[in-house]
Amino acid sequence: MALVCTEITEWVEEEVSKPVEEWEERQKKKCKNYPWYDPRGWVCWFVTYFVKVIRWVVVIVGKWVIRTVCKLVGVVVEALVDIVGGLWDVVVGIVTLDWRRILDGLLRMVIGAVLGLIRLARIIFLGDTFEYIIEEINKERLRRYVRGLLEAKYSGDTLTDIKAAIRLDHGAFGLRLHATAYRTVLDSEAMSDADPTAPNLVVLHEQGAINLRALCGFEYDEGFWNRKRYKTLKKGTVLGGGGGGEFDNPISADDLDTYLSSRGAQGPPFIVLPMRDGTLNTKVSTASEKGRELSLMLDFDKETRPVTAAAHIVHPGYDRPNTHLALTGFLTDVLGRRNKTADPAGATADLCHPVAAGVFRYTDGLRGIANNLHDSACGLDGKSTSGVTFIDNTPDQLWKYVPIHELGHYFGLCHTDGVDRIMYSPKTNSWWRGWAIPRGLLNVYLEAEPSFSYGEAKATWDYVVAHFAPQCLGARPIVIEVRPTTAGSAGAIT
Repeated sequence: MALVCTEITEWVEEEVSKPVEEWEERQKKKCKNYPWYDPRGWVCWFVTYFVKVIRWVVVIVGKWVIRTVCKLVGVVVEALVDIVGGLWDVVVGIVTLDWRRILDGLLRMVIGAVLGLIRLARIIFLGDTFEYIIEEINKERLRRYVRGLLEAKYSGDTLTDIKAAIRLDHGAFGLRLHATAYRTVLDSEAMSDADPTAPNLVVLHEQGAINLRALCGFEYDEGFWNRKRYKTLKKGTVLGGGGGGEFDNPISADDLDTYLSSRGAQGPPFIVLPMRDGTLNTKVSTASEKGRELSLMLDFDKETRPVTAAAHIVHPGYDRPNTHLALTGFLTDVLGRRNKTADPAGATADLCHPVAAGVFRYTDGLRGIANNLHDSACGLDGKSTSGVTFIDNTPDQLWKYVPIHELGHYFGLCHTDGVDRIMYSPKTNSWWRGWAIPRGLLNVYLEAEPSFSYGEAKATWDYVVAHFAPQCLGARPIVIEVRPTTAGSAGAIT
């Protein structure tokens, strides 16, 4: 709902903050300049002419009203969805004797109600209004900063094209990037290269490389608080009642036991996804919404990619020495990203298309990991490829920020202190910064959720302008014209 509100206000700014051309009719009195006694000077006349007037419409008040009303409605709706959804989980958990679902439902209800009250209170007591004013001020500051970066690097038509593409002067300012959110997928019928007589999943499970029962959601070998919402789906056509929503046709624990005990010869064919559709949608919409705080407008497609290698199912974490090298292998082999060592131009072009892949798990307690292609000012070392991976965790209110956190690294940002910041990492940073309690209360009043700072927005654009190709920023591609040749002459290229 918050993303909807953001897109609506951007649409208003985009639609209204444009030059409005009008032709105005004007008249001017004209007389001949003769002495007073000359009759030719006694007659005057009026000349009618038209003037084109260009007006820029101010939209600050309109945007504020639309945003406030939309957020007020959105807060109420989101809280009700969490409470009703949590209550449903509690009821189903009681009926099915699933105590984990009961606890998840209770947590969703409590967290949803508490966050709803906080967000409603900050709107009523003008916290959202003050946040809006600060955002507008920072947006103009960032426009000026980015203008300086661009004018120091580009000129002529290239500079003009980029300014127009990112709406630097008027409209909704931001770099528009097409991105893809992937989910890896396991196929029960994919055969093993090591043992052609059995499916790949059976062989990997027997070798201990994966725990297929855990990956299908029937065991929780990572502990209660690290449970994922894996999704199994039987293959084949299944008749449904329609009406939209997420499609479910899961296998049972008995189906999986039959599949494993028969080494794939029996049981229904199935696929396994690392997270449910709604979970991915929540993480992607959060990434789109929060990216706008950096003036990045990320438009996501969603796709799946099959994986068979054990290292692409259980990804090496920081408990292994080859973490980022393994991520490079996954990004190149599975997602088709290009390695800058072999193809520097291709790797640079890939930057313009961010990718974030939902995977099954890591060998340690990681929730996500990123490869940034180039060194950043805050100390990140450049990697051979660009892209991020992430896993699912409950509750969504806490872990929905993982993909945009990792994409922050993609754009050159480092970890920071403070749970009120998206780039906070509990593994390496303190949960508080100086004057923790007063600052924390102020951020709850102004933000009510983790956010990016103005300094991080500047650092993002430092990285973007320094490393992204001008065509990615909006410059027109260079056209190479090859002129026809005649006998005995060379072709001319302009």
